[in-house]
Amino acid sequence: MSSASLLDALCSGSGARLALGTTVIAYLIVYNEAAAPGLIFATLLATIYGAMAARCKSSLRSLQMPYVRATNKFDFGCLFLATWMDALAAMCACAALARTLSACLDAMTGGLARILILGRNSPANEPWPDVLGVAVVFLVTGMFMLGLEHSKAFSFIMTLGMFGLNAILSAVGWWRGDFAAWSENYFQPNGISSLFLATALLSYAFPCVWPPQNRSGRLTAVMVLALVSISLLLTAICLSTVVHYKPREDYVAVPLFNILDDSGFHKLVPASACMILMTSSAAFLEIFPELYGIVVRLATSEWRILSKQISYESSDSGNPVLAVFIAGSLCAMLAFACPLQHLSYTLAASHICSIFLRAFYLLYTPYRPKFMQPNSSESSLSYSRLSTAPIAKSNSSSSSSGQTSSSSRLKRSLWNIGLSKQGGLKKPKNKQRNKPELEKEWLLLGEPTSPCPQRADRDVESTILSDGEPPPSDFEYPDKFDKSDSDTSTDIDAIVDEYRQKIKVTTAGPLERSVRVPTVSSWRVTIFSIIVIGLGIALCVAGLMLHWAPAAFTGAIGVFIVAMMMGIIPQYTGSVINVSPVLCGMSLLLSVIFFSACALHSWPGVLVWLLAGLVLLMRCDKYCCNCFEHTTILNAQLIPSVSGKTSSSAGGMTAAASSTSIRMPRPPKGVISLPQRVSGIR
Repeated sequence: MSSASLLDALCSGSGARLALGTTVIAYLIVYNEAAAPGLIFATLLATIYGAMAARCKSSLRSLQMPYVRATNKFDFGCLFLATWMDALAAMCACAALARTLSACLDAMTGGLARILILGRNSPANEPWPDVLGVAVVFLVTGMFMLGLEHSKAFSFIMTLGMFGLNAILSAVGWWRGDFAAWSENYFQPNGISSLFLATALLSYAFPCVWPPQNRSGRLTAVMVLALVSISLLLTAICLSTVVHYKPREDYVAVPLFNILDDSGFHKLVPASACMILMTSSAAFLEIFPELYGIVVRLATSEWRILSKQISYESSDSGNPVLAVFIAGSLCAMLAFACPLQHLSYTLAASHICSIFLRAFYLLYTPYRPKFMQPNSSESSLSYSRLSTAPIAKSNSSSSSSGQTSSSSRLKRSLWNIGLSKQGGLKKPKNKQRNKPELEKEWLLLGEPTSPCPQRADRDVESTILSDGEPPPSDFEYPDKFDKSDSDTSTDIDAIVDEYRQKIKVTTAGPLERSVRVPTVSSWRVTIFSIIVIGLGIALCVAGLMLHWAPAAFTGAIGVFIVAMMMGIIPQYTGSVINVSPVLCGMSLLLSVIFFSACALHSWPGVLVWLLAGLVLLMRCDKYCCNCFEHTTILNAQLIPSVSGKTSSSAGGMTAAASSTSIRMPRPPKGVISLPQRVSGIR
């Protein structure tokens, strides 16, 4: 693996997530939420969960959304809501970075910035309203609207900032650190719930998608995952030596400044503020394109959720100006009014919801039958060419020979497979065919016409998946041909029609019977298994909330066993989506557990965002008649239909009149257009 592939993987979004986790989220967890030793165990658990989440999202990379939208609305809705929750997670990440930037700018000025802007002295931890954060978001939005693009220079600046922060933290731990925190309770303050909360908050710091699944891609994914995990572990170990958990009344936005003041290194506060400023700025410039990229994706013809005018790029800057403005406005609203604690909780909850939706989709979609499966006794069809030689005439006086031939034909039609040759049937003799007819047949088969190869003694068959030699045909080829049309005419249609008459349908052998595809019965078993998995997840979460360990272990083990048993249910394995049901089931279990840990401060925002996504999903299909798909009348599809009408006159005479009507899509409201139906009487 080359270092270039690793660098590309880090610059594609994984580096910004790592910077957010090591410089913002890890400090918030240790100082405000849980003890530092618990962060180490949370990092190990989050590594496993992040690997499973990246595997689920990577398997959907080659999925064709137009096909999913046209075939199944439920699948499309599930995948759209997952992308919709990714947008909320990216918004919360950008807003959290903006509030961190404003706190760093205020710390670099000694608290004078918020006094000059607001005209009063706001709380020291988090100024509200956060005017500096809104100013930072608008500044970055304007830069992207003018043509700013993310480059590897930003990633280099972010790496320098992370190294500087780690150096400062390591120096403080070396001079003032001790391991007294390891002698206390690891999972303060709420036991196992604190571990799950820390894991949920750290889940966004891991890569969201893996490189292509080849040998070098797998090695790159493992290296990136190991790099993120090691970085978080080193930060957690250094923090465990200098931070001793104790409950605090106020939520501290940038705990590093308080840690330096408590350790006697208050002179390093401006330097650490500069390092955080560099890291957060570069991470913001890397995550923000991901946010407006989601807005552009939802406006393309692949998704058709938003108006396609949003995805138009400016001729001057080359960036989608309207999409950038929408993303910047949403980030500015969150950075202005939402505290950092609620932002971190909503960030974790929305990311976990997207993982849950993708794991749920991958769990059931391979087991759903694509069509009604026929009975197992019926086999697939294959085509073979009839023998052109006439059937040898048997003796008419021998009745036993005729009965044997009839019985063999009956067996052949009942079993649909090739049987051994019966004694009453004679092998047909080859018949010499004229050269023009052979040339026509070679022409249709795409084989060379000259020189014409000689036929072998046995019949040439083109049977697909047939067992052995096909039985002699019951079709008797005429001895004489009508050469008036076939020899003199050169019409290709006559040749094709003549060749089609020499095709027979036979059944394939028992090879097709070994393929197990989903049926209606197996689909019902799958639905029952998914319901059992849901009940097991509910039992596990209830046991954790009630601090009843047997119920929690029973639910988790039940989910694991049922997911393993789903592996024996017939499923489609040849598609691009091929994820183990055990991985999907455990992803669902962990997602629900982690979401329950961080749902206290995040469920209102997640619920409102989900309802907004559902409204966007349903409004064009049922309420607005696909108004965003209407372009111009010239591109509309005209569907002619001819209908006959019968009218009777007073004198008893009847006359039939036919009318041709052209149906056109209804135009959007407020636009002057042609009538909906144009009729003409012929």
